[in-house]
Amino acid sequence: MRDRRSRSAALAEWPPTLRYLIQSAERECPRGHAEALLELTALAFRKVPSRGLFDPSARGEDDIFAAIEAIAKAHLGFADARAEWRAGLDAAALDIGRRDDIERAVQQMQGVSDTAYFYAGLAFGLASLCVYRAG
Repeated sequence: MRDRRSRSAALAEWPPTLRYLIQSAERECPRGHAEALLELTALAFRKVPSRGLFDPSARGEDDIFAAIEAIAKAHLGFADARAEWRAGLDAAALDIGRRDDIERAVQQMQGVSDTAYFYAGLAFGLASLCVYRAG
């Protein structure tokens, strides 16, 4: 994880609204969420100029998916959640076919949920941009 100085220097270059958002998240959100938001926003700043908006349903975005997963592991407890899921599935002692069916269904459900939340976040971000620019 970055040290506080380099984080502050990078954050100081951001538009005021984004700085306030990160600072608010540090005060109000569960531990790790502000850091995840900061790193995801920094990722977006690096990738948007060359790729445009990130579409989670697009193929060939392996580097972005890997970066998002690394941030989720570092700050949001993704590795622990995955380990608990695996332990529960192992404890059920299902045959391989049934286990695969369950895993496929969970991945499909999670993919739809992730996409819905992504687009909701994008919509709120774009709406905020319009409101702040108009004001």
